Amino acid sequence: LMQAVENLARHHGKPAIELQTRIELTGNHAAFARLGFRETERTAHKGYDRPTSITMRKMVW
Repeated sequence: LMQAVENLARHHGKPAIELQTRIELTGNHAAFARLGFRETERTAHKGYDRPTSITMRKMVW
């Protein structure tokens, strides 16, 4: 599935793909890192005063 997303992004001339995952889901962070994603930002969902989400990005060209 991730390879299909990368191919689609390239086809549409996009240099990168981006995703978000919850901070508590550390297994997801590791899995996405193995696929080449790097953390770019931490943000808080509405109503929270601490980061709750990690944004990750992967360059596809």
